Amino acid sequence: MTIFAPAARAGGRRARATAGLSSAPTEADPQQVRVEIIGTARRTGSRLGVAPFDASSQLAHHIRHDGFDVVHVHEPLTPSPGLSVLRHATGVTAMTFHRPDPITGAAFLGSLVHRALERVDIRIATSPTVERAVSQILGGTYLVHPWGTRPEAATTPPFGIALVARGRDRTGLRFILGVVRRLPGLDGVPITLMGPREAPWRTMTAIPKILRDRVTVVADTGPESWHDLLTNASIVLCATPEELEGPVAAQARAGHRTVIAPGRSDADDVPSEMAGVIIVPPFLRDAWVTAIDELGREMSPPTHPHSPATQWDDIAGELETAYRDALLHHTEGPAPEDARIIADLRLRPAPGTDPQQFATACWESGLDVVAVSSPQGVSVANAIAARAPNGLSVICGQEIATADGVITALFVSRDVAHGLSFAATAHQIHAQGGVVVIPHPAGAEIPSSTILRQHAALIDCYELIGPASGPGQRHTLRTTRRLGMTISAGSGASDGEGLGHIGIAMRPFRDRMDFLDALHDGEIVRPHRRRTRRTRTPRATS
Repeated sequence: MTIFAPAARAGGRRARATAGLSSAPTEADPQQVRVEIIGTARRTGSRLGVAPFDASSQLAHHIRHDGFDVVHVHEPLTPSPGLSVLRHATGVTAMTFHRPDPITGAAFLGSLVHRALERVDIRIATSPTVERAVSQILGGTYLVHPWGTRPEAATTPPFGIALVARGRDRTGLRFILGVVRRLPGLDGVPITLMGPREAPWRTMTAIPKILRDRVTVVADTGPESWHDLLTNASIVLCATPEELEGPVAAQARAGHRTVIAPGRSDADDVPSEMAGVIIVPPFLRDAWVTAIDELGREMSPPTHPHSPATQWDDIAGELETAYRDALLHHTEGPAPEDARIIADLRLRPAPGTDPQQFATACWESGLDVVAVSSPQGVSVANAIAARAPNGLSVICGQEIATADGVITALFVSRDVAHGLSFAATAHQIHAQGGVVVIPHPAGAEIPSSTILRQHAALIDCYELIGPASGPGQRHTLRTTRRLGMTISAGSGASDGEGLGHIGIAMRPFRDRMDFLDALHDGEIVRPHRRRTRRTRTPRATS
């Protein structure tokens, strides 16, 4: 493993010493981590970044010549040369988003960022909140790997209060400081506050004068600072819901601290079942004071069962599995540039349809790939896939009647319940690694335009080409793609008669992410006019 990182100051020695890693592997331990310093960190607004002209050429040289199997970029939206060197990678590419507050202006750089992300194999978010924030800008599907924790002995922490407010918005910080100010009997109780890494003096200015001499400010500089924060604390107050999903709260729960955090408006996403976590309504000071009093803080420090927080070894195992799965696709080798398959991406078998006959009819219509999405559930697609002849691939899906309208799920393995809201349904589809498709308006009662605009980040693909599309369908396809939309085409056939009326010619794809990328270069075709197949019937012999 090689880590590329900027030096904290010119020279780079301090960066190596801080990392605690040697600069190169040794013969005794050839798999030791190597650290390569590229450029010097420079402040860009409220964050640290690496000057692109200072480090891009160095990184590109290493990526091209060192033969890495995996290139993994962390926090790609932070100003750095990380995204620019992805085009030099020959193996698996991955990226991890850590912060729930993407940099200002990232939405306006969407086209440039999307171009850099076209070939990324693995996208990871460190929490559901980060996933939502990033998907609103970049779209796509993400693996959620939470922050890991270091294993700690089960000890009873001393009574103290830790405040966690690492974000730049100080509204939550001022609120929890107001809560602490109203708590009685705090004489001699240690109070520690963790603010953002940048400008600790700004955090200090938010502390009321009455508490300023009693609160110790700790800047967020990494795991060691988290340990310092929790050393003398048994209660941890989170300023925002996002902090509950962050590394400090995870380590606090693993260390038998009690975490108090505000709830969200979308209460379904609040992990209130976590051991040692108390969810309190946001900005209701009396409720917070009551919650702390109920812990019996004046009698003894709060204790609770060991939290099932994920340890770093578990995260490493999941990440290695993702690497290996992606590497398997790369070792298969790319398909020829001129290879094309013909796909009908929306079939709706009627109830009682014979799976064998339907699969055979698809193949005889000249189709290489079909997406089967029946209102009766995924079992219909599974039955057809099990009987598909060689040369026919079946994408298993389901047509789902949400409370807001009909949508289609592809690449799903289990049924999604009907009648849920659009957002809840889309989240369940993505949790399976599936693709959310909006059917053609002429073929289904789709959600309203207001719902589609409100939840645009949850939509992966739009079916804008169907059998009823007019002669301007090719122009529609080109126009919508220029606007950054992913477009599919399907006949909506329920039996053999409707197969092959519309389809899309596209390059072969490996998985759901590659499927969406392949759609961008597809062309509309009429399969039954282009080619047909006939099953050979053996001659009778006498």
